[in-house]
Amino acid sequence: MTKALPDPPLDCLVANENLSFEDAQLYTAHLIHSASATVWDCCEHLQPHDRAKIHAVWHLLEMVKTVVDRTIECMHQPSHTT
Repeated sequence: MTKALPDPPLDCLVANENLSFEDAQLYTAHLIHSASATVWDCCEHLQPHDRAKIHAVWHLLEMVKTVVDRTIECMHQPSHTT
């Protein structure tokens, strides 16, 4: 018997093995920025109760973006070894 649908892939998204940590962080920051903009745009079309939920998601994305941006800044700071 043949299956109607194949098994789903284990990983739908696979990162390039040659992707550096810095490039991965920059790409992550870009993805978070895009997600935040999308959430914000969706928020305008909702009722106030649902809009509050979307604002919470947007706020969480902004918190994550702040941490990722900070890691990127840290990568560009000279290390202080004594």
